[in-house]
Amino acid sequence: MKLEKLLDELKIIEIRNNQPDCDIKKICYNSREAVPGSLFVAIPGYVTDGHQYIGKAISQGAAAVVHQDDLSDYQAEVVYIKVADSRYGLGILGSCFYGKPSESMLVTGITGTNGKTSLTYMLKHIFETEGQKCGLIGTIHNLIGDQVVDNRGRTTPESLEVQEIIKEMKERGCSHLFMEVSSHGLALDRVNGVDFDYGIFTNLTQDHLDYHKTFENYFDAKAKLFFQVKKASIVNGDDPWGRRLCDILSEKSSVPVITYGLKAGRDYWAKDLVFGARGTEFTLVTAEREERLFLNIPGEFMVYNAIAAIIAALTERVPMAVIREALATMPGVEGRMEILEVEAPFDVVIDYAHSPDSLEKLLQSVRKIFTGRIILVFGCNGDRDKEKRPIMGRIAGEYADLVVVTSDNPASENPLDIINAVAAGVREKTDQVATVELRQEGIYYGATLCRPGDVLVLAGKGHEKQEILKDETLYYNEWDTAREAVARLKLKSEN
Repeated sequence: MKLEKLLDELKIIEIRNNQPDCDIKKICYNSREAVPGSLFVAIPGYVTDGHQYIGKAISQGAAAVVHQDDLSDYQAEVVYIKVADSRYGLGILGSCFYGKPSESMLVTGITGTNGKTSLTYMLKHIFETEGQKCGLIGTIHNLIGDQVVDNRGRTTPESLEVQEIIKEMKERGCSHLFMEVSSHGLALDRVNGVDFDYGIFTNLTQDHLDYHKTFENYFDAKAKLFFQVKKASIVNGDDPWGRRLCDILSEKSSVPVITYGLKAGRDYWAKDLVFGARGTEFTLVTAEREERLFLNIPGEFMVYNAIAAIIAALTERVPMAVIREALATMPGVEGRMEILEVEAPFDVVIDYAHSPDSLEKLLQSVRKIFTGRIILVFGCNGDRDKEKRPIMGRIAGEYADLVVVTSDNPASENPLDIINAVAAGVREKTDQVATVELRQEGIYYGATLCRPGDVLVLAGKGHEKQEILKDETLYYNEWDTAREAVARLKLKSEN
């Protein structure tokens, strides 16, 4: 692509050695990926600064450089493009380089503390039931139709990769894209250049404050999405931050705002919920009608996700009959309110809940579904928001009958320090708490506490397949660990 065309939408402060006919064959922000004819974008980072690697990129053939800092050396044969914010510009450049792929697809971005993953899968299933081919970008993995694509460990990839993925989805026949948009991704401009038709706000509760520092910053990052939306903003009106977002959008955006929740007064709301281990029945209420529906995934918080998905589908004229079928046949989402099939006299629930609000909602839903005692096994991550540890402990102590606090990615911290901080919170509510450092042993101990009819809740890991320690990262599988615990119990009883 000619450099002149590539720079058409970039806000440029200065160009040195301009060569508008220069043919750009690749864009990169990692100097190791530079090749002859590439455009290198120097991005300041938290660990290292891309400006330090401009020389290396040029030595590997980079023909042009986008930068935001003044440089001490400029080479005559290289084009230098100075911008105010090179990270912001990367998404704009990527979109242009890959042919603005999101403009010819229906793109829905979902942001919020909890619910993003389940909601993307619900939307994908609904539109696929209608006959569309869909792409998905999210926490567990990226999908092009049914094909799994590595997400490189990020909920929202870097903006250049986002554009590359969308281009591939378009080329392979996807007409719709459902995308988790994390607060980190928004704060770091990773969705710049994405043409969003719909934005969905699920909720905002304590999480990621180690990065954002304050709730205000966290909210501001989430709110950025809704100023890229062109068709409608779909907002959880039961959430106080959602109502605040509605107020802001009513003043600063011309895009329609549609609210949802479980309370009357929302544009779409649900009533008469009937909970079961295999799903939830509810009545959807709109200004025009009421519909009795069944969602094939248990949990009250899943109903919130379902309503948001229904709004997006109905707005796109998906027939209610198709939506009804899709919700009733919705497969479970990996590690989200997942009831594990085991040969045991008690039930096992696996969920990714790793924030105070998600843990509380999980335990509230479990209490409504199951009649036996709740035995909870969970922990908190290391190198993350330390303030939420005693908070989650208090929630555990309030809603669970027995609590086992164990490890969950302690990272560089001492696992016992994290465990003790969580357990201290539990003890503010109950003395029914035990601590077990190794997660495998913690889950087995939790299983030994279960009586017939109880439910063993394993929270925090969900879909994750690793345990992050100080000096190594180990493979870990919550499902296998739970099944091994049940097998050990069975073997012990037989002996």
